[in-house]
Amino acid sequence: MQSFQDNPALKRSLLQKTQAFQASDGWTTRPVYWDGKGGSLVGGLLGSEDLDQWTREFALPKWTALLLDMVAVMPPSAEEAKADQISLLEALPVGVDLDQYGNLVLSHFLKETEKDLSFLPTNHPLRASLAGVMALHEAEMSGKSLKPSEWREARSEAIAATDQAAPDSPEAKFGAVIEAAAWAPRTSRSVVADTFRSWINARRDATVQQKVGEQGLSTFEETKHLLDRIHEEERKKRKDPKAFIHVFGILEERYPKEYRDMRDFHRIQHEEAVRQRQAGFHIIISTLESAEVKSRCTC
Repeated sequence: MQSFQDNPALKRSLLQKTQAFQASDGWTTRPVYWDGKGGSLVGGLLGSEDLDQWTREFALPKWTALLLDMVAVMPPSAEEAKADQISLLEALPVGVDLDQYGNLVLSHFLKETEKDLSFLPTNHPLRASLAGVMALHEAEMSGKSLKPSEWREARSEAIAATDQAAPDSPEAKFGAVIEAAAWAPRTSRSVVADTFRSWINARRDATVQQKVGEQGLSTFEETKHLLDRIHEEERKKRKDPKAFIHVFGILEERYPKEYRDMRDFHRIQHEEAVRQRQAGFHIIISTLESAEVKSRCTC
């Protein structure tokens, strides 16, 4: 399938329709959604939620539709969301096999994940499973047709390796990235969007954990435990068990250090979510604009 039917005019038309729909009152950030009056960008462009129609009309794989709507869900503002959707559409090349670009985008996320897991021994199950998934994407980029069983085996290995990690640890979070990427873009409509989201979350949480330790802040688990204790203590004091208990107000009054820590934690978490999303989006755009898979589609 040649992207945009190998027709630059079709791409220009799609960009014009995108800008018109974004300017309307019907645009929302709910992925692949259409209620007859408004919806996501993909829903608005199609007037439906039928991704087979997306492929027929624009000659674009389904993963591009999911990603196009997904990039609008996470930005800080609607204007940034709309701008990112335009940037993504502009970065999609005309007349190529975009499924191979999907493989390449996923390979780049996995290479970044490989760096994040470099503290583990080279023979660690997570690093071994990551190498296996990368090899499958490289095989598809070289033109090989892989069996579904090969992807299932890679996912099983990634899941098993992740299950060995401590819950909520950086290893577990980056293991989730490997699991998310262990699908073929040619057959999975959500693999690129899911990997993008998982990578953002893993990088955010790992960085937050590091900064919380460096700054000596209370952890999320410690704050939650304290809030639960405050709630239980206050509940026992009150005659009405349904009475509202303002646990955050009590935390601020009685535990000012822990309250400041909580606010700092959420500030750092928000800042990292924005930063890592920007980094992930840059990976996608720079990959789509790269010359690594510039061969013309011959399908």
